[in-house]
Amino acid sequence: MSQNSQTAHEIPVYDAAQIETKWQKVWEQNKSFATDTKKDCPKKYVLEMFPYPSGDLHMGHARNYTIGDVMARQARMRGFDVLHPMGFDAFGLPAENAAIKHHTEPSTWTYSNINQAISTMKRMGFSYDYQRMFNTCDPSYYTWGQWMFIKMWEKGLVYRGNSLVNWCPVCKTVLANEQVINGKCWRCDTISQKKKLSQWYFKITAYAQELLDDLDTLTGWPENVISQQRNWIGRSVGTEIDFSVLATCDSDKLASEQAEFITDEQRSSLGELEKLTVFTTRADTIYGVSFLVLPPESEVAAKLVQGTAYEEEFLKLKAATEKISAVDRQGSHREKNGVFTGRYALNPVNNRLVPIWIADYVLSDYGTGAVMGVPCGDQRDFDFAQKYNLEIAPIICSKDDALYDELCCEKELKVRHVTWDQAMEAQGYLVQSGPFTGMKGGKHSQAEEAITEYLTNKGCARKTVQYRLRDWLISRQRYWGNPIPMIHCDACGDVAVPLKDLPVLLPKHLNLENGQTLADSKEFYETTCPKCGKPARRITDTMDTFTCSSWYFLRYCDPHNTELPFSKEAVERFMPVDNYIGGIEHAILHLLYSRFWTKVMRDLGLCSIDEPFTNLLCQGMVRDEHGDTMSKSKGNVVPPSSVIEPFGADTLRLAILFIAPPEKDFDWDTEVVQGTNRFLKRAWRLAWQFVFAARDAGLSTTIVPNDSVLEHTNLTHAEQELIRALHTLGLKCTRDFDKNQFNTAISAIMELVNAASKCFVDQHETLNPHLALRLAHDIVLLLAPVCPHWAEEIYQQAFVDTSKPFDSIYDASWPVFDEQRTKQSRIEIVVQIQGKVRGHVEVDADASSEVIQQAALESVAAQLEGKTVKKVIVIPHKLVNIVAC
Repeated sequence: MSQNSQTAHEIPVYDAAQIETKWQKVWEQNKSFATDTKKDCPKKYVLEMFPYPSGDLHMGHARNYTIGDVMARQARMRGFDVLHPMGFDAFGLPAENAAIKHHTEPSTWTYSNINQAISTMKRMGFSYDYQRMFNTCDPSYYTWGQWMFIKMWEKGLVYRGNSLVNWCPVCKTVLANEQVINGKCWRCDTISQKKKLSQWYFKITAYAQELLDDLDTLTGWPENVISQQRNWIGRSVGTEIDFSVLATCDSDKLASEQAEFITDEQRSSLGELEKLTVFTTRADTIYGVSFLVLPPESEVAAKLVQGTAYEEEFLKLKAATEKISAVDRQGSHREKNGVFTGRYALNPVNNRLVPIWIADYVLSDYGTGAVMGVPCGDQRDFDFAQKYNLEIAPIICSKDDALYDELCCEKELKVRHVTWDQAMEAQGYLVQSGPFTGMKGGKHSQAEEAITEYLTNKGCARKTVQYRLRDWLISRQRYWGNPIPMIHCDACGDVAVPLKDLPVLLPKHLNLENGQTLADSKEFYETTCPKCGKPARRITDTMDTFTCSSWYFLRYCDPHNTELPFSKEAVERFMPVDNYIGGIEHAILHLLYSRFWTKVMRDLGLCSIDEPFTNLLCQGMVRDEHGDTMSKSKGNVVPPSSVIEPFGADTLRLAILFIAPPEKDFDWDTEVVQGTNRFLKRAWRLAWQFVFAARDAGLSTTIVPNDSVLEHTNLTHAEQELIRALHTLGLKCTRDFDKNQFNTAISAIMELVNAASKCFVDQHETLNPHLALRLAHDIVLLLAPVCPHWAEEIYQQAFVDTSKPFDSIYDASWPVFDEQRTKQSRIEIVVQIQGKVRGHVEVDADASSEVIQQAALESVAAQLEGKTVKKVIVIPHKLVNIVAC
């Protein structure tokens, strides 16, 4: 391209605001991103976790949604039938609290925020199928949540139970176990309390083993998410062991006699005793049980101390424990507190008397709620025994331990007043353990198996599997949620609302500022029983908002269905989600619930998939310049508008992907924004210069030269190297997109722009027009997923016939790059003499060692004059070392 051609064409100004507004309108008018549901091409379902509409989108949203948008746009260009929807998780406590604070209705507050968020989404250029958008607070959506609740009720997967629950005193509602994070409410960070209430549950434990097993199939998930779910489900194979609890009179009598064991004769005279069942994964340590422990919230504990001298201290302990988080209660460094019940149980292996205690370090939701205290091998038991002067009996140790030599022949238990300052590692060989003395101990050990078999044969034990997972508590005592579609009748009990009467709608205009809930609305709760027609009361709890987000990805497949939540055919077409993007904070809550819900829908015959998400990407957090995570509560949020207004959405998209790998946290950096904006402007100028070069040479820019055309074009060596760079960097960009390494994909495009720019300058503006056109075309297409408005503008003005119907860049095919063309035709070899670099020689890339050696010797012939070459070492593609003297 000559100097005259540069002046003959004025490069268009890159006006980001004008260009972006223009193409957003065109895309919307043409419904460019509506899902085609073509059956003749492969599908790609790309989904970002939908937002809670508590306000406008922030930079964390911008990162999440840009990642998904790049995936979706590139998939379209690669020939996929793309489903890329969006909606809003619109029910929940934040909207209710915000409405109270702003003296308005939750619906008014929610829809106002939704409208603002949609506006920002469109301004960011996100390629959603907006025709599929829905909000979970819309009756057309939540009616199907109620419908599925009833179907689960009919299948026995829903029940109501009276139990201790986690209660948040600030949010004034119950919390599922998964919503108590480090002992605090997941929303407001208040320490949760325990409260006994009648609540509704989903029986997620019925799927515990399948949820665990199917984690092995999720090869596209991050390992840390798999690990968190595996640990939360918490499968433990162990033994339930029954201890016989002595009656009060027996305990008092034995205590006065200071008895330690009872004889078989004494045991038989006691008759049938009440059982206290413990769960343990270490049955081999049963000879070391010094006490049994119950949690303060245990009904058994309350019963044991009722009317005794220990009851007052028990009630004090229970009240104090309710103020301590579950995590803190189990902490190894926290002081343990307990109360003796005054009662004893019998150790089933030897009829040894075991005192029963109540302690705050034991939780009711582990195993059976009763625990064996084995202080010699458990640090928390050891600390408790030390504090309350309870026995510590060594029953397992290493053969290298001096204690083993002392006790190895002891079969009957002899309590030692140990001088340890901590528990021993419960590994090694049993001592003082009756007929099992000398056996190897440990989980799944010889001793564990033998003792379990012995106790099983006695009828007081059984092998069992326990899970840490507990049933999903879904009841919430607030207004802004999906009403539970159940009615309670004094005559008929709990009755499901007839399907024909769905949805159960929320009443309007409750006085939320005065603390009113559904339980205060006669309009809502007064009804008649669907079975007997008598007056009845509608259930006034609403469902946990996670019930709304546990199946929304299925509804996106068929969002306008009025007969079913979704059709099986639509779900079969698009599910499972191919790429799911969201925060690591949802590793247990949302992701576990969604997996459960999908399996239930499968068993109800609504779909046939086992898992909802094939690949999961957990994007990192966006931090402020001080390294603090951005949040509205901290007041350190950087709004997308702060970048869009001065630089444009494409600059923001480019910067937010270039700054770090998607799964990593990063500190927001305005210098990166400025740098990416400079790059976009430079790439803009270069693309137009190349387009003008092609036009000046008489080429039609609507016909882009392929490799065969370039092969028959007279190209310089520098231009041939530029073609090699195009294929090399194009392949790298494509592969990095496939691996979600967007920052390095962008780096490859930047490197290609730099190489093209350098060649353009080095060639003194005479770059071959065919090559110039190909470079401009491919650079624009490579940047299209990341910078859609920028790319669409150049593409439409330079590469398409605008007289024809609109043909978006996303209808164009992704550029094809050839691995064979990444290989160099000529390579440079270093030439050394005696290990020191003396020159360089250029040879064909496929030259033989002999040819390379000859070329190297010729290149340094002058320096070898008068010397004898002793040896020549050729390292292909790298160097030649000549040994001469």
